Amino acid sequence: MNFKENLCRKSYFFSLYIHCNYGISLGGIMGKRFLCLILAILIAFSAVGCSKEDLGNARLFDAGQTSDADTFEDLTDDWFCRQMEADPMSCHFTLENPDAYHITFSDQTLCTLTMEEHIKEMDEIKNLLDRLKDIDRNNLTARQRLVYDLMKDYYGLEEKLGDYYYYQNLLSPTAGIPSSLPVLLSSFSFHDTEDIECYLSLLEEMDIYFGQIYAFATEQTKLGLMENTDSLQQTIDFCASFSQVQADHLLLTSFDDRIKNAAFLDEAEKASYIFRNQSIIYDVVLPSYLSLSNQLSSIIDKTDDNGSLSVKEKGRTYYALLVRKNTGTKESPYTVFQEIAAKRQEDLFQMADLFAHNPALASMLGSYACPLKTADDMIEHLQDSIQNDFPTCENVTVTIHEIAPQLRQTSAPAYYLIAPLDSGGYHNIFFNPDSNADTTSLFTTMAHEGFPGHLYQTAMSYQYGLEPVRALLSFPAYTEGWATYVEYMSYQYAGLPDQLASVLALNESIVLSLYASADIGIHYYGWDRSSLLEFLENYGIKDQDVVDQIYQLIVEDPANYLHYYVGYMNFASLQKDYKDAKKDDFSYMEFHKKILQTGPAPFDILRDALLGTS
Repeated sequence: MNFKENLCRKSYFFSLYIHCNYGISLGGIMGKRFLCLILAILIAFSAVGCSKEDLGNARLFDAGQTSDADTFEDLTDDWFCRQMEADPMSCHFTLENPDAYHITFSDQTLCTLTMEEHIKEMDEIKNLLDRLKDIDRNNLTARQRLVYDLMKDYYGLEEKLGDYYYYQNLLSPTAGIPSSLPVLLSSFSFHDTEDIECYLSLLEEMDIYFGQIYAFATEQTKLGLMENTDSLQQTIDFCASFSQVQADHLLLTSFDDRIKNAAFLDEAEKASYIFRNQSIIYDVVLPSYLSLSNQLSSIIDKTDDNGSLSVKEKGRTYYALLVRKNTGTKESPYTVFQEIAAKRQEDLFQMADLFAHNPALASMLGSYACPLKTADDMIEHLQDSIQNDFPTCENVTVTIHEIAPQLRQTSAPAYYLIAPLDSGGYHNIFFNPDSNADTTSLFTTMAHEGFPGHLYQTAMSYQYGLEPVRALLSFPAYTEGWATYVEYMSYQYAGLPDQLASVLALNESIVLSLYASADIGIHYYGWDRSSLLEFLENYGIKDQDVVDQIYQLIVEDPANYLHYYVGYMNFASLQKDYKDAKKDDFSYMEFHKKILQTGPAPFDILRDALLGTS
C-alpha cells in the first residue's frame, strides 16, 4: 500500500507490503498476480544498546562534547530504538530476541490511529530533521553521509506527506488492514512464553484498534476522502466472512499448530494457551470484524464510484508526493508519464523486431512452458542459475508453505515473509496453490519473491550488514524495482529459447507499463473508465469488464504500480549507464554487488554511489 504507511503511521518499521498486479497480455486479462508481501524493510543491522529508561530523556547529541560522527551515530541508534519500542509487533517480526538488543516495552498494543498521535509523530519527525541540520555532514564518514542523505530525504518527504493524514487508504480490500492483519497474526512465531503473551495481548486490543479504524473512516467520509464504493463493499464482505465462527478458522488452527510445536511448553500449558486463544477469538476478534463490517456498511452510501485522487481536494498535490515516494525520483507525474510511454514504445519496437527476424516465435508463445513443475524445484534451480550474475548468498535456508485456505481468494500467488535478523538465515515463502496457472508464471513469481528477488535482497542485506536506522526507511522503488528487474531477467534462467525469453520479458514490461500509465492517468489526469478504455484499446484491450477491473485495482492503491515499473525502468537505465562507463570491464556480478551493498535508496543517491554522478 505500501501498507507500511497504512497500518500505523507510528509503525515506520511495521512494513507489510501487499502489492497487486493484474497480469494481462496484449489481448486480455490473465488474472490476479499480487506480486509480494514483505514484512519489514529488507535491511540487516547489528545490535544497538538502548533501554526504555535511556529513552525517557534521551541524549540524542551534545555537539559540545562529541564529534559530529559520534553525535550522528548516537542520533541514529536512539531513533531506531525509539521506533522499535513504540511498535511491539514490528519488533517481533524483526527480532527473535529483543532482550539481546536491550529493547523493552511499556505495553503490548496494536498502535494508535488518532490525529493526536499523528501530530505527535510529525513533531518527532520535525525534531529529527532539526537535529540533522545541526550536524555538519562534511564531518561524517562516507558511509555516515549516505545514511544522513537517506534519512534527510525519507523524513523530509514524510513530513510533507504528514499534511495528508486522512488521504491514506486503510481499507483497501487487497492491501488494507482488515485483510492483511490475519496474515501477520497467523505468521506470528512463538519462541518463548513472552511471545505468546504478547500475541494474546495484541488480540485483546483488536476491538480498540478496529474502533479507531472506523473513526478514521468516518472522518475520511466527512472530508470526502473515503475510497470508492466497490472497494469498501469488498472490505465489508471480507470482514463479515472472516467474522464467522468456524472450528477451522485460520486464527484458531494456526495458533493451535504453533502451540503444539512449542517444545518449551508442557501439555497442560499448551491446553491452557489454546483455551485462552479460543476465548479471545470468540469474544474479541470475531466480534471486532463483524462490528467493523456493520459500521462500514452504515457509511457506504456516502461514498462514490470514482476513487480518483484527481477529484479530491488537493488530491493531485498529494498524488505528486506519492509519485516521488514510489518512484525514488524527484520527477513530476507529467515527466514520469512521458518516460513510461517512451520506454513502452522502445519495448514494442524491440518485440516487433524479434518477430520480424523469427516469425516462429508467434507459434511458440502458445506452447512454451518452464520444464520445472514445483515451487521448491524452481527456487533450488534459481539459486544455482544466478551464481554467475549475482554475489553468493551464504547460509540461507528456504521453506515454502501453502497459504491458508481462508486467505487464498484474496491472497497473492506467493509472498515472502521476511526473516528476523537473528533467525540464523531461515526464510519463508508462502505459495497459493489456487493460483499460477502455468509453470512459467510460477517460475517468474518465485524469482520475484525468492532468488534473486526479495528473499535474496533480504539475505544479502543481512550479509552486508546495513545500518540499524535504515530498517526504518522505505524506498519501494528500489525494493520492488529490483524484484521486477530480476523477474524479467529470470526468463533466461527458465530453460526457454533465448529469443522467446526476450519476447516474454518485453511483453511483461509492456503490460506493466500500461498499468503504470493508467495509474497516473486516473489519479493525476482524471481519467474515468471511458478514458481508460480509450487508452487501452490502442493495445488491444477492448473488454469493458476488463477495463473496469483494472480501474478498480488502480483506484484502490494510488501510485502502487509506479514503484514496480518506474523502479524497474531506473534499474534498466542504471545498468545501461554502468555498462557504458565500464565498457569492456562491465560485469553483471559487479553491477549487482554494488547495488546490493548500497542498499535501498532513492535513485539519485544510488546512481551517485555507482557512477559518482547524479
